[in-house]
Amino acid sequence: MNKLGTLVRVGLKSNFGLSVLRHRILREKKDRWLIPFVGLAAVSLVPTLFGYLKLIQFLYELLRPLGQESVLPMYGILFGQLLILLFGVYYIISAFYFSRDLEILIPLPLKPRQVMASKFAVILVNEYLTVLLVVLPMLVYYGILAKAGLPYWINAAVVYALLPVIPLALVSLLVIGMMRLVNLSRKKDVLIIVGSLVLIVFGIGLQFLVNRSAGSRINQQALLDFLTAPDSLLKRAGAIFPPCIWATKAVVGGFSRSGLLHLLLLAGTSVAFLYGILVVAERLFYRGLIGLSEISGQKKAMSAREMARRVSSGRRPIRAIFRREWRIMIRTPIFLLNGVLTVAIIPAIFLLMTKMGSGRGDAAALLKAMTSGSPITGILAAAGFMIICGSLNGTSSSAFSREGRQFWMSKILPVSPRDQVIAKFLHSYLIALLGIGTSLIVSVVAFSLKIGQLVPAVGIALAGTFALTALGMIIDLARPLLDWTNPQKAIKQNLNVLFATLADIGILAALAMVVIRLVKSGMSARAVVGLLFATLALLSAGGFAVLLKFADRRYPEIEV
Repeated sequence: MNKLGTLVRVGLKSNFGLSVLRHRILREKKDRWLIPFVGLAAVSLVPTLFGYLKLIQFLYELLRPLGQESVLPMYGILFGQLLILLFGVYYIISAFYFSRDLEILIPLPLKPRQVMASKFAVILVNEYLTVLLVVLPMLVYYGILAKAGLPYWINAAVVYALLPVIPLALVSLLVIGMMRLVNLSRKKDVLIIVGSLVLIVFGIGLQFLVNRSAGSRINQQALLDFLTAPDSLLKRAGAIFPPCIWATKAVVGGFSRSGLLHLLLLAGTSVAFLYGILVVAERLFYRGLIGLSEISGQKKAMSAREMARRVSSGRRPIRAIFRREWRIMIRTPIFLLNGVLTVAIIPAIFLLMTKMGSGRGDAAALLKAMTSGSPITGILAAAGFMIICGSLNGTSSSAFSREGRQFWMSKILPVSPRDQVIAKFLHSYLIALLGIGTSLIVSVVAFSLKIGQLVPAVGIALAGTFALTALGMIIDLARPLLDWTNPQKAIKQNLNVLFATLADIGILAALAMVVIRLVKSGMSARAVVGLLFATLALLSAGGFAVLLKFADRRYPEIEV
């Protein structure tokens, strides 16, 4: 137990890096600009949280006369568990099989179950933060509205503590089994990616089934009859994922017989899953781990002349660095899943939302009504959707961080910093183009836009993603995160990605406000679109010039 506790403490310190950040701010007096920036980011969440609470209050007042108010914590719990089920794949694969500290932990006198249990505990803490803004406001505000007593709050705290255990344990068991099979094959990276995609598609499909089970195609009278049946919504959702109904009845039931029984059922199942992880870890964890870092040797030794020829101008350095960037991403499945998959998963989820119903009030009809009012509305909506899908994936804002401690190789390469940055930019922008392409297809299906609207929308999206890609790279180049033990940390736990995302949202929001003012002033749609494209083009050219100039000065200063 002492060994496990020590491993968990070390893992948490490494995961969050609070001691390093505290040392840099208090001792070295660096990164102090992060304090007001983090405060500003926290303040920016207040309007969103206020709107979320108002929505909870509205739904509570709507459902209470029908006796269906318990559906509110149920949907909060269910959505939180689905988030864990979906995004837990990234954390599990990265922490269990691609963390650099495994090379240190494996030779130590530690049992496989101790190593895996410590990593599972660290991931569990991360998942508490993942669902914090989704589940906690729902449970707290529901308790306030319902004037719940002490039993409610005690059960709610226990349920929140157990909330990530079952979905995270389920993903862990599937990943351990998948990695054991992967280790039997020579195509490990390919199988890891394919298996991860299968797990993620399973999570999305489960969410789709839950939403379908809510009855998106029923008419108004059928909906009224459905809502007036006691616990009808709760039973429909619980049929898809039973732990959510156990958690909901445990919270709502308090210390009643039903509440305590369902709390014991949830806790017992969680403990059983945890025990299953430890048993499986003891038998399969190291078997699936050993051999993942093996690489096949060169079939032919490279001569000195060939090496000189490849690094010389005869092999176009930009093309060589571009191919190197692709290899780094492809050979690290976590980077590939976080980068390439993100640009496809957002359009896919959006498409599922628009196809969940065919009635007059479904999401697809609402979108078509919004975009068919005026041509410029459809253009701007499609362009904004493409920019979001193309830019908000963390590829550009982790372009330098992904190299980690191997960045010293980039510093000694006989290639200028400008050429290296151009190659990295082309790689990041290509990922953005994949997002634009997938979102373009979805826009055609969801918005039913005409060719005259699609062409300017694509032009705005290309210019916008160009500018945001340059901005993301500038942010990452300013303070690259090179000291990481887990590849997941280079993207998901990289402050540069957060800063770039906030900056992107701020720029897009400012442009949206300007466009709205121009439209209200009576400016023609063609003039507004032309002015927006010209503005984004200027931002793109300026941002790219700043990036190249910054690279010449910044590269020699970076310490590895």
